Amino acid sequence: MAAPAPRPRLDASALDRAAGVLLGAAAGDALGVPYEFQATLTEEQRPEMIGGGLGPYEPGEYSDDTQMQVCIAEVAATGADLRSPEALDGIAAGFQRWLSEGASDVGAQTRAVLHAAGRTPGTPGAALREAARAFTEAREQSAGNGSLMRTGVVALAHLGDAEAMAEAATAVGALTHPDPDCADACVLWCSGIRTAVLHGTFDGVREGLALLPAGRRERWAALLDEAEAHPPYHFSHNGWVVHALQAAWSAITRTPVPGPGDEQGRQPSAHLRLALEAAVRAGTDTDTVAAIAGALLGARWGRSAVPAEWRALVHGWPGLDADALIRLSVRTALGGRDETEAEEARPGTAGTDTGTGGEGAASPKDGAARTPAPFVERKDARSRVRGLLLGLALGDTLGSARGTLPAHDVLRAGVSTQLACFTAEGTIRALVRGEHKGVCHPPSVLWHAYCRWAALQGLETERMRERWASASAGQAWPDGWLSRVPALALRRGTAPATVAALSQDRQGSTDRPTTSSRGCHALTRTLPLAAVAAGKDPAYWTERAYEVAALTHGDRAAWSATAQAVVLLGHCLTSTPAEGLAFGPHGRGDHDGTQVREALREGLRLLEATASDPTRSPDPTRAPDPTRAPDPASARAREALDAAFREAAEHPADARRLARLAPDATAPSALLGAVYVAASFPERARLGEALRFAAGAPDGDSVACVTGALLGAVHGAEALPVDLVARHELAWVLDTLAHDLVAQLADSPSGSEYVRGWDPHWWGRYPGW
Repeated sequence: MAAPAPRPRLDASALDRAAGVLLGAAAGDALGVPYEFQATLTEEQRPEMIGGGLGPYEPGEYSDDTQMQVCIAEVAATGADLRSPEALDGIAAGFQRWLSEGASDVGAQTRAVLHAAGRTPGTPGAALREAARAFTEAREQSAGNGSLMRTGVVALAHLGDAEAMAEAATAVGALTHPDPDCADACVLWCSGIRTAVLHGTFDGVREGLALLPAGRRERWAALLDEAEAHPPYHFSHNGWVVHALQAAWSAITRTPVPGPGDEQGRQPSAHLRLALEAAVRAGTDTDTVAAIAGALLGARWGRSAVPAEWRALVHGWPGLDADALIRLSVRTALGGRDETEAEEARPGTAGTDTGTGGEGAASPKDGAARTPAPFVERKDARSRVRGLLLGLALGDTLGSARGTLPAHDVLRAGVSTQLACFTAEGTIRALVRGEHKGVCHPPSVLWHAYCRWAALQGLETERMRERWASASAGQAWPDGWLSRVPALALRRGTAPATVAALSQDRQGSTDRPTTSSRGCHALTRTLPLAAVAAGKDPAYWTERAYEVAALTHGDRAAWSATAQAVVLLGHCLTSTPAEGLAFGPHGRGDHDGTQVREALREGLRLLEATASDPTRSPDPTRAPDPTRAPDPASARAREALDAAFREAAEHPADARRLARLAPDATAPSALLGAVYVAASFPERARLGEALRFAAGAPDGDSVACVTGALLGAVHGAEALPVDLVARHELAWVLDTLAHDLVAQLADSPSGSEYVRGWDPHWWGRYPGW
């Protein structure tokens, strides 16, 4: 057996795709569980993770398809060569442990082979191979789908060598299913997953034909053609490995990938969900077909494409959740390393990995490597930023509805959420511009973002269009992918000061404001800047928050409240769970509220330490500007925040106190009310209750909006009410923006003035203007 080839370098995008393999398989598995061997769903019926099935299973619980793949992953995640006898012994022993400890459902062939291996002498791997060989020789039909369903992670273990990957897929599959059809199916599917991770395409399945014995290639090419010509339910005997592969391939290839013209505003990555739903509609062995499809779809679209409500529900033997599955995938792809060790393997960072570079990769010049801030290196960074944005959106929606939402309808975004989307997108553009041009004034880039929102809303003035359309170098204006999201063009409330300022065609500043407003939208729309303040330069970005508020609102109290909110949110994002409490879904996390209270307390201390003016220097390592006098109004505002925090400790969840603290739709009221509510309901399990209480404030949408951002930033997206997130019309937009914002901070996908980027499409998504 040849030595394994060096592992390829994985940039953040490829790493996201690698992380999607096990998660995608588990999501498909759990989605298909309730419908296994039930009546086939029609096109109008949408499968859901409701549990039940043959287990019966809990909602989101995966079955043997993923359980057996976990046994492989536990060995693969050590960096082992899966072709080696030692690795095969470890996998075989894992299968036996699974059978005795946690098998919720076992295929007939797999059960027979594992039982026979227990009576066969030799090492675990040798005994299992011998039992499988004897079973296959004694029967004409022994090509079940039991090896294909668990094969995805094998591709991750051999990303650097297609031939080694094919050998490993055959060897691991043969532990229970040595039939040639099973071996060929595993090779083709692993080839598809390998190419999807490395290059982001589905081309690898057909490319895998070259890895099959020459005499079998033509047959499999015809089988793939047949799959592409017929719907998934055509392959109804999908307990047979050939029909299982065809049904999964049909679901993937015959499900259109959403494009710019998608009437529901979906991004291409929505293909993962749509194709998995199609796989379940194949009927019969629904969980297995969807698990097979899910591994390849996850490899193509990444963990970030798996819907939030699915990620929150997915779990199974031996006590793993979505985060644990992601870690297994990533460790396997990185040869036994954690994701936090991946920086040295990414283009644009200092590293010594001798693997091949990804597409468009380039080594940085001496001294040009970027050192990501500690926050964006953390495993929970994306979850925290997603929690901030999604919490903001849920609070906005709940507040607008006064806490009472329809039971099943789509939840509509409010105007604060629409504007916050453009703040997040504009911030990424500002970061891109700074990397490439070396100079950038972020408030000006964000002013352009708000002008694009105005254009979508039909509020565009002639002078606005003349300015921006002429600057767009012949491209359509408003530009950017947000302009193709229908929900952002719908009127969802009023933002009078913002609209009034935009109609003047001149951005306001602290020196020359365009309105005298202290309205809440100065604050609510600016909250995404906290993610950059936490991940890059807190002093610089808090000052920018002050200026961004001044773009449309001329009252100093609104500017000060906005900057103070960014400081507090930054502490919420970077806070650490109390000792002994793990961060993650399924009820773990901040049980007693310590983390929320400490984050707010530390943020308030920092505001006090900066002479009560958050524009002076919220970074303790940076000296304040001695020429800038303290701001008495800002000092009073900080004292009011202290008082609201103390009131929550002494008199929590008092509606009358909330009404007194937050009596109107101004930025200071929104922040005071949110601090009181967050400190009154700091426990992770009470997040939904907190949002509904905040919605009862006199201006409930602004208070609940800020409350949701504060609590979501501490607890992460997994703590948000799944049923609400799943129905929110902009959840996928906010998920995408959170992912891309962290990616920009951590990896600069489009590169910089000196370093070529690893994502050639990033500038097209986020042009630097």
